[in-house]
Amino acid sequence: MGREQGVEQRPILPLSLLICLLLFSFLIPSVQANLNQSVDGGELFLSCIQDDECYLTSVASGEEIISDTVFASPAQTDTISLEFEMNPEQIELALLPSILSSMIIDLRFTGEFSGVNKPELEVSLILASTVTTWNFDAENLPTASASNSYTLEDEELNLNGERLLWPEQTVRLRLTFVLDRPGTWELHLRGASSMVIDIPWSEDVVSRNTDEPSSDLEPRSSEFETVHYGALLENDRDCWTFTIDQHEILNIYLEWEIVPLEIQQSHGLPDLIQPSGRLSSAPEVVIKENDDSTRITYRWRALPIGEYIFCIGGTAGKFQPYIWTGQLAFEGTGGPISPNDFDGKAFYPAGAALIGDEDKAVTLSQSGFGILFVCFLALIGFIIDSLRNSTSNIIRLFVFTPGIIFLLVGGIFHPMWVLADEVQKDTEIQIDDLIDMRLQQLWDISYPGVPEQVLVTHTGATWGMLDGDRLQLRLVVEEARPLPDGRWQLIVPELQDLRMDQAIFSQVARGGVQTTDEGMLEQQMVRFILLAGRSLLLDLLMLEAMMVVDEPPQSSVFHVDFEMVNAPATGSVSVPAWATRPNTVSANDWVLLQSSLFPKQISVSLCDCDLDLLDVRFVTSTGFDVADVPQFIDIENASGLIGYATPVAVMGLFLCTFASRTEYQRRKKAKELASAFFGSDSKWN
Repeated sequence: MGREQGVEQRPILPLSLLICLLLFSFLIPSVQANLNQSVDGGELFLSCIQDDECYLTSVASGEEIISDTVFASPAQTDTISLEFEMNPEQIELALLPSILSSMIIDLRFTGEFSGVNKPELEVSLILASTVTTWNFDAENLPTASASNSYTLEDEELNLNGERLLWPEQTVRLRLTFVLDRPGTWELHLRGASSMVIDIPWSEDVVSRNTDEPSSDLEPRSSEFETVHYGALLENDRDCWTFTIDQHEILNIYLEWEIVPLEIQQSHGLPDLIQPSGRLSSAPEVVIKENDDSTRITYRWRALPIGEYIFCIGGTAGKFQPYIWTGQLAFEGTGGPISPNDFDGKAFYPAGAALIGDEDKAVTLSQSGFGILFVCFLALIGFIIDSLRNSTSNIIRLFVFTPGIIFLLVGGIFHPMWVLADEVQKDTEIQIDDLIDMRLQQLWDISYPGVPEQVLVTHTGATWGMLDGDRLQLRLVVEEARPLPDGRWQLIVPELQDLRMDQAIFSQVARGGVQTTDEGMLEQQMVRFILLAGRSLLLDLLMLEAMMVVDEPPQSSVFHVDFEMVNAPATGSVSVPAWATRPNTVSANDWVLLQSSLFPKQISVSLCDCDLDLLDVRFVTSTGFDVADVPQFIDIENASGLIGYATPVAVMGLFLCTFASRTEYQRRKKAKELASAFFGSDSKWN
């Protein structure tokens, strides 16, 4: 801790008190102030053993107040800097959140002439190599009892994409305040000043790395069919040697524990070195990923008998625990995961988010040209008829003219307006385009070398839309189902028979992926396929749940217009989901929707075998109902000028027909009267 202004001199302490303080100083390091995922692992208290020895600790301890008297002035200010370093130092690998949950600093200053006030304060939180700074302006307090605390809640941390806090990296809080008047400052501790950083994930990497020491040159001797526990810490090489007996099929089951994407190992093909010293050919690979683990099955056939070396390698800056075991089998008794388990098709499970009444569903259709064509022809006929001399101005003005107006508005202008509204706008896309764009986005961020924070941000974005993006969709809906609260849920036909495997493998084909010499998919492609299977399923599930409108639909064409903003993510820390939301949906409504809609379990399996196969399954949530659907969803139905346009057009046709018929009858009677009066040679004939 550094301070430009010296601390006031204190009298010499009694020996007994000095001994107590020394004992307390030894106790401070034993307190586990480590940032971890435990209930209180993210809460740190500002604690001082004495005025110039301060720490961040996990329990409120030490002196209750540290203070000093200064003789500053506007011409000669005093700058005081207090530093609190976490003690003991960080011992776990932790994933830092993007938000500081809360901070409270109880700093008080009493001026000799100005009374109680809050000085200008700069707070800097140092996490590893990143620094986040907050500034508070000076403030005069009306009374001595007014709050002297500086508080922060849900403040964004400036991590610059560096969300990993490794063991022994720095965690420090620095307080700097400037005084320009004489008086006494006091910093209240022992629970009065603290901060909370909610850590989403942490791990003691040393205790998990139980496989050490091992390497290519010194593999650990083991039995093949026993369970092996370990972890790949950075670019370690973990190797085992064992004897392989007679077999037809050799299976190795490697299960990776789920960790955040930022530190996930690459899961490349392991090395299985034969007794001859040659590397075994590439195996068949089946990968199954769920919320708890990624299980990979490697399968070789008819390998030679003898002493083998099995090695897996890591990547710098990565960490992931694993379990592996081996199995020797014969044909017909294969392992629990086999290419035979795949049916070759992976459909999106349509209907998982549908809650409308299917029995009362309404079939929708696009507006046609029929009524417009009929009304247009009728309008021409009535206009031609109106050119003839009228026998009654009252009928022309009060029957025929309103009929023409009704016919124009309801039968001509309204259908033309609807047809124009149903046309796809230049800025709109369709469901197929949205799926292709999402897969292309996931493809781009799956390449090696893409920063992990970029991967996390884009993966978690709902429909691939980042903060500030705008989603504009044109939907053609075939059916709408009523909801208990009076709203309507739209059934999107593109989701009913969507083959997710075809869409994902089509993206792989568009990318021009080259396989290895053994016909295996590249590791980056495997990563993309598994990531796309999960992300696409969650995107479509959210889209299906959000297709709700307030009014009964009049047309089958709908326009979706969502301005996207950041939102708290849900799902696992390894693969976040739904981290952006439409700005018309409140944060609370979004969190409620997330928690009720997120599946109980998601499983994505890939068979990298003779024919690449994908299987996507999930267990739906049982708590999703109409109360969880947000009230304000910006989806508009293609509409015209007025409601009930068809009855208006029919009324126009009726009035015009009545007027024309009446005119015809009046003309006919007039001719008959003229013929009777003037005779058959009259011009009226």
